[in-house]
Amino acid sequence: MSEPATKDDIERLITLMQDNLARIEQRFDEVNMRFDSQQARLERHAGLLQTGSRWTARTNEWAEKIDRALAEKDRQIANLSERLRKLEENR
Repeated sequence: MSEPATKDDIERLITLMQDNLARIEQRFDEVNMRFDSQQARLERHAGLLQTGSRWTARTNEWAEKIDRALAEKDRQIANLSERLRKLEENR
């Protein structure tokens, strides 16, 4: 049989438990710090993705506008060329 726990044994056990709880709390603090830094990184990436998406959308709108303008210019040039050809034929 084992001896009954003494007051010193109980104090030592409580001190050990207290130390263990302090270490556990420290580990949770470290994990929380890592999650905080990860969240900050993810928020930066999200901002970059949003900025890139907006830039891409604006670039696409600009390119479509330019394409329409160039198509209109091509049509005007073709019409003028045709009119010029007809004028030269009628001389």
